[in-house]
Amino acid sequence: MKLQSLVRILSLTLTLSCAHVNKQNTQQTSLSSAPMVAPAAVSDAAPAVPVKKESALQPRGLDFGATIKRIAFGSTANQNFPQPIWPTILNINPDIFLFMGDTVQTLNSDQKPTSEQYRKLNSIPEYRAFREKIPFLATWDDQEYGLENGGSEHPNKELSKKEFIRNWTYIRDSISMEQAGIYHAKIIGPKKKQVQFIMLDTRSFRSPLSKEIDPATGVSKILPNQESKATILGNDQWSWLEEQLKRPAQVRFVVTSLPLIAAENRPDQTTETWSNFPSERQRFFDLLKKNQIRNVILLSGNSRQGAIAKTTLKDWGTLYDITSSPLNEPTTTSPYQDPSYIEQTSNVENFGLAEVDWALKRVQIQIRGKNNEILSSTSIKIL
Repeated sequence: MKLQSLVRILSLTLTLSCAHVNKQNTQQTSLSSAPMVAPAAVSDAAPAVPVKKESALQPRGLDFGATIKRIAFGSTANQNFPQPIWPTILNINPDIFLFMGDTVQTLNSDQKPTSEQYRKLNSIPEYRAFREKIPFLATWDDQEYGLENGGSEHPNKELSKKEFIRNWTYIRDSISMEQAGIYHAKIIGPKKKQVQFIMLDTRSFRSPLSKEIDPATGVSKILPNQESKATILGNDQWSWLEEQLKRPAQVRFVVTSLPLIAAENRPDQTTETWSNFPSERQRFFDLLKKNQIRNVILLSGNSRQGAIAKTTLKDWGTLYDITSSPLNEPTTTSPYQDPSYIEQTSNVENFGLAEVDWALKRVQIQIRGKNNEILSSTSIKIL
C-alpha cells in the first residue's frame, strides 16, 4: 500500500514538471513566431533644419531731424534681373534715396500680379540690404501704374495705387484718405538746413497723349498736346504744389518721373517728357517765377539714360533737371542728345548723387555708373 502511494506521488510530480516545461516552450514558440519589430535606425546625418520663411522687409524710416548732406536717386529697375548697383550706392552711405518711378516692371504678361513683382524686388539681397539701412522716398511711373504711357484714362489706377502704397507704406501716412493719386512731400533737417522733397504724380491726372502713326515706319509717335486744358498734374496737384513751394526750406528737390527741361522732339519721338504738354511745362516755369521760389532742383527718370539738362528762365535764373535711369537692364540703343544737355549722356546702369555743402552753399551733382565711376557732373549754387 505504501509502495503504491509512493508511485502515485512520483507520477503526479513528473506530470506537473512536464506541464511546466511545455508551458515555457509554448510561450517561447509564441514569441518567436510573432512578427519582428526592427529597432529604430540610428542616423549619422544632422537633423533636418526647418525651411525658414522669408522674413518681412524692415525698411529704414525717415529721420526728420537729420541734416541732409548726401542724396542718392535713380529710376527704372527690373525685378527679374540682378541689381548689382545697390552695394555701390550703399558704400557712399547716402542720407536718403529717391526712387523716381518704374521701381518694378509690371506691363508684360509674365509680370503679373503686381504684388508678386514687389515681392521679387524686396527679395533681391542687395536691394533688401540697402533698403533696410537707407531711408527711401518713392513715386511711380507707368510700370507701377499698370498702363504703358498711361494717364487718367487707366481703369485700374486705384488698384495700382493700393499695391503701390502697400509696398511703400510710409505714403499711407503722407496723404489724406480723400486725395487722389500718390503725390506727397517731406521736409527734413534742422532750421536753416531744411531740405524739401516733392514727389510728383505724373500719371493719375495726365491727359491723353497726342499721337500719330509715321507712314514710313508704322511707328506711333508722340506729338505735343496743344489743347489748352491738357494737363499732367491736374488742378488739385497744381494747387498743392504751389502751397508746398511756399513752405520754408533752403533747398528743394522736385521729383518727377518724366524729364521736364529736355524737349527731345526727335523725328522718332516715342519717349514721354513734359514737352508732350507744352503748356504744363511752361506753367511750372511760371510758377517758380511768380512766387520767386529759389534753390529748386529737378530730378527725373523714365528715359533710360543719365543726363543733366539746364535752362535759363528770364527774371528767375538757371534751372537744372538731372535724369537718372536705369538702375539695371540698360538699353542697347545709343543715348540721344538735346540742346539743353550740358554734358554727354550715358545709357549704362547709373544713379544720381547730390551732395549738399552747407558751408560753401553749393550742391554738387553727379551721375555715376554701377562701379561708382563719374559719368557727368555739375555744381549748383545755393542762393
